Amino acid sequence: MRGTRTATTAVIGTVLTGLLLTGCTAFGGDDSVPKPTRAAEDATGQTPKPDSTPGTEHVASKQIVPAGTVVAETDAVSKSGDTSIHVRVVADDHGRFEAQFSDYRTTEPQPMTVEFRRAAKYGDYWDNGAMGQATWGGDAPVPTSVTLRTAGAYPDWLRYVVLVPAASASGDDSDRPWAGSVLAVGALRWKIPAPFPDLHVTVGKDRPGAYGYVFGKDGKVLSDGGTPSTYQVAHGDEQTTVAERFGITMAELRWLNPTMKVRDNGWIYEDTILNLDPATR
Repeated sequence: MRGTRTATTAVIGTVLTGLLLTGCTAFGGDDSVPKPTRAAEDATGQTPKPDSTPGTEHVASKQIVPAGTVVAETDAVSKSGDTSIHVRVVADDHGRFEAQFSDYRTTEPQPMTVEFRRAAKYGDYWDNGAMGQATWGGDAPVPTSVTLRTAGAYPDWLRYVVLVPAASASGDDSDRPWAGSVLAVGALRWKIPAPFPDLHVTVGKDRPGAYGYVFGKDGKVLSDGGTPSTYQVAHGDEQTTVAERFGITMAELRWLNPTMKVRDNGWIYEDTILNLDPATR
């Protein structure tokens, strides 16, 4: 049965530094949540710096492939074949990646957006998690490139590039009911080495700071043992303690969950479903 926790504060006295305030959570006895923190070393021993998306945790990294290396390439093509664009993703010299566009063609010029998504199919509508967007008008030149910096050092979780007819400047698209619906799709095949090739996730006992539900691939709750697939975050769950529960580092937890949102106090947003399976990152 799940317990409830009440946030409390404790005053710790020290000779050198005086009084420090630190958050803790009471759950039975004297157990408490470790002090939340956003700092942790990544796979390269560096302290990760947050990207521009507030609350999103990414795995920081040194250059993982030489600058100029093409790590993904595809053609996003409409069902009819009348609209398409060639896309390739190239490593820059800052440990991130840039998407380059070429050979755009269409038989019906219109405002268009190209963007990268985790999942996509023809007819899908707006995706708030899309990244690397670039938009142009029907008679405007197509952008030649866009940065994928906000996708982190390992953007291979973005598996598709799509073309989406954009809203017109007038705001009246009554004659374009397809605006906002995915017109063209291209699957990306990435060539980026995994930072944790031997990652193995185990199921540990629940504890304050990591008290959510663990699910197997069949969707059933795992109480102990078995192969974990996902984890439902409980109130007060803190990223460091969640990682410890599954026998992994915080950098590995972030790599498994590139869009994980974390509050300023280190708590993960309640009811977030975290991925624990490297194959479905």
